[in-house]
Amino acid sequence: MFVELNMDGRTRKVLSVGVLIIALLIAGYVLAGHISPNNEGVRYDYEKAVKAFIVFLMSVTAIKLMFLTIIKPSEAQKNRKIPSILKYVFGALILFIAATFIVTNIYEQSALAIFATLGASGIGIAYIAQDFLKELLAGIVIAFQNNFRIGDWVKFPNGTIGKISKTQLSGMELSLLDGTVLYIANTTITGQSMVNLSQPTPELSARLDVVLEHSVPIDRARRILHAAISETKGLASKDALIVADSFTKGGVLFSIFFKIPSFETMCEMKHRVAASVARCLHKHDLKICESNGQYSVKEINAKTTERFDDFYVTDALSTLKFSGLLKNCDEDIQEKFAKNMRKLTFKSGETICEQEDAGETMFIVAEGVVDVSLKVVVKSEDGTEQSSSKVVATLADGDYFGEMALLRGERRAATITAKSDVVLYEIRRETVREFVEQYPDFAHKLSEAIVERNSENEEKVSETMDKLARKKTAASEFMTAFKAFLRG
Repeated sequence: MFVELNMDGRTRKVLSVGVLIIALLIAGYVLAGHISPNNEGVRYDYEKAVKAFIVFLMSVTAIKLMFLTIIKPSEAQKNRKIPSILKYVFGALILFIAATFIVTNIYEQSALAIFATLGASGIGIAYIAQDFLKELLAGIVIAFQNNFRIGDWVKFPNGTIGKISKTQLSGMELSLLDGTVLYIANTTITGQSMVNLSQPTPELSARLDVVLEHSVPIDRARRILHAAISETKGLASKDALIVADSFTKGGVLFSIFFKIPSFETMCEMKHRVAASVARCLHKHDLKICESNGQYSVKEINAKTTERFDDFYVTDALSTLKFSGLLKNCDEDIQEKFAKNMRKLTFKSGETICEQEDAGETMFIVAEGVVDVSLKVVVKSEDGTEQSSSKVVATLADGDYFGEMALLRGERRAATITAKSDVVLYEIRRETVREFVEQYPDFAHKLSEAIVERNSENEEKVSETMDKLARKKTAASEFMTAFKAFLRG
C-alpha cells in the first residue's frame, strides 16, 4: 500500500527521536523490573502498573512514529490522503498487541482464557453492532481498493453528483453541487457502480446541445460551432466532437462534446462555450431555435432549383468585414473588393499551404477552424537534426493569414491545415495592385489595418512594448516596403 520512501532530513530526525524515546522506555521497563525483587506484595503491584504504563507509552509512540515517518511521507509522495479508516485499523492493531502483552506477560493471565472471553463477548457485541461492523468491513474494502479519495467528484447511478468531503468509519460525506452535505453508508457505496469523475484522467468531457433552424446546412453549422469551440478560453483541448444528433420540431439538434480540465470547472466551461456559440451564431446571423417550436421546413416541389446543401455559406463581404482588413476603407470600396475574392473549401485535415512555399495570395477564414504549425528542428545528442511540426495557433472565422506572402513577397511563414471543414476567401496580388492604382490611400489604410492586427496578436504574448509607437513606425515601414515591392 505504501510507496518506497526516500526520507528527507526532517523525517530522519523524527525517526531518530522516536527510536531514542522507545529505547529509553525499554530501559525504563527493565529498571521497573527491580521495584519488587521478590515479585510479591504491594511493591509488585506497583511494578506491574509501571510496566503496563510504559508498554502503553511505547505503543502510543509507535503509532505516532508510524504516522510521521510512514503514512505522512507516503501521502506526500502519492499526493493523496490515505483513508482514515486504515489509520484507525493499524492504530487499533498496535494497541491490541500492547494490551495482549500487558495481560499475558505483566499480569500473567492465560491468553487462551482471554481469547475465549473475547470470543464469547465478541459474539454478543457482533450481534448488537452487526450493522456497524458491516459498514466497517465495507469501509476497509473501499480503502484497500484505493479508488476514491477526499476531493474526488463521484456520480451514482441515480444521477447524484457530489464531492467527497470526509471519510468516516462507517461511511463518507458528499458535498453536492448546491452545497448540501449528504452522508452515504459504506455498504451503499460497495453495492453500487459509483463512477469517479476525477479519475483516472483529469480531462473530462462535457456536452452542450444546440438546436438550429432546419434551413441551416448541417456542414455549415458544424464549421461555425467548431469556430465557437476554438474561441472558448480555458478548455482542456480545442478539439471537439460536433454531431447532428436528431431532427426536432424546432430544427436540427447538434450535440457538442468538448474537453474540460476538471469537474470543478464544469459549470463555468459550459457557460463559456454557450457564450461563444451564441456569439458566433449571432455573427453569422443564425438563430437558436426552441425544440418545442413548429416545423420550419418549406415544401419543395419538383420545379424548384432550391437545394438543401452546403451552397449557402457566409458571403465574401461579411467575411471581409469580420476580418477588419479594410475597416479603414469606405463601404463601396469594401463591396468592390469583396467581389474579387474567390471562395475555396477544404476538408478537415487538408493542407492549405506549406511553410517556406512561395505564394501570391492571402486567405480569410469565413467558416471553420485552421491550425497554424511551425517546423521545429531539434538536435539530438549525437548531433543529428530532427524536424517536427508544432501547432502554435488556431484561427477561426474572421482571422486571416498569408498577408506577408501577398503584400511583401515573403515565403509562407507557417503551414496552415484545416482543423475542421473550412471555407476560405482568397485574395490575389493582382486584385490588391489594381486597388492600389485606383485608390491613392488604399495601400496606407490596408497597411494600418494589418499592422494593427499584428500588434494585437503580439500583445497577447507580451504587453511590455509601446503599442502606439510601434504601430506608427511599423505602418510607415510596411507601406514603404509594400509600395517598393509593387513597383518592382
